[in-house]
Amino acid sequence: MNAVADDVVPVDEAERTAWDRGELRPPAEIAPGLWCIPVEIPEGTLPGTLAYAVLGGDGVHLIDPGWDTPGNLSRIEEALAAAGRALSELATVVVTHHHPDHLGLAARLRDRTGARIAMSSAERRVLGVVVDPAATDPAAYRHTVERWGVPRDRHAELLASFTRPSLTGDVEPDVLLAHGDVLDLGGRRLEVVATPGHTGGHVCLADRDARLLFTGDHVLPRIYSGVGIGVLPGDEPLGDLLDSLDRLAPFDAFTVLPGHEFRFTGLRERRARIAAHHLRRTAEVAALVDELGDSPVWEYAQRLTWTAGWQGLDGFWLHSALRQTEMHRELVRSGRARAWLSPG
Repeated sequence: MNAVADDVVPVDEAERTAWDRGELRPPAEIAPGLWCIPVEIPEGTLPGTLAYAVLGGDGVHLIDPGWDTPGNLSRIEEALAAAGRALSELATVVVTHHHPDHLGLAARLRDRTGARIAMSSAERRVLGVVVDPAATDPAAYRHTVERWGVPRDRHAELLASFTRPSLTGDVEPDVLLAHGDVLDLGGRRLEVVATPGHTGGHVCLADRDARLLFTGDHVLPRIYSGVGIGVLPGDEPLGDLLDSLDRLAPFDAFTVLPGHEFRFTGLRERRARIAAHHLRRTAEVAALVDELGDSPVWEYAQRLTWTAGWQGLDGFWLHSALRQTEMHRELVRSGRARAWLSPG
């Protein structure tokens, strides 16, 4: 994820300030019966995830509880106590997608409380691929590196950055969600909006009555989330992401409750900026097709504009650049790019 300046409007300037300082704010009630509980990410560069707790007469319901650490479990338990509730009241854990900073704590919470875990049926299929040992087979990745046309002297660094154990495990959800489903939690009606792209089964949750939109990692106020970080074979994640951004248009006037950073308004402008960010690189790839044709991904990637410069990319970041290049080229080849790149 890369952070940049943007023109969205923070709901609470102190939230943005805390994020910029790398701090987790204390849990706080942000609307009647709705709490924001920042939880830590123990590795990487992001300070934390924003978990949300819906408190109602039917129990407590969590959205994206965060990474599986004892500290995060304690943070949630203490936040609920401050709200006059108990962890034993937890009834539902809803996850927008399967990444460990969102899903990670869900299984532990279910074991502790008996709460139901809900995720999209599409994301359950993706999760099944992610935890399949074949999906992390170094031999299969070596074949990908060769297909991308990576020079032999760069293979070792890519292979060294590739293998990583699953941080979520094979979590079997109790409730499978589909686009258009409505969850009645704590007196709030949360409509499921399918937003694949970041992952193959990512969802957002819309509270039409309160004009709130929980966006997970699909739309963040300043960060451009990665694309295709867990998808099914045959998916076209970049095209799916652009379609999913359009799908949120009915909620442009809502307050956005993202998975990271801070709450904000200005969804319409942010959607447009995210789309433009990705399409700039798609346009670069499209401009090279006549010259490079079916050349390997490596030949395209080294001709594109990268924030750190092509020579500054190594290890995981080189992998990310090559994967992104492949996705942009797939979008151009499929013809789906024309609808976004053509004027008007």
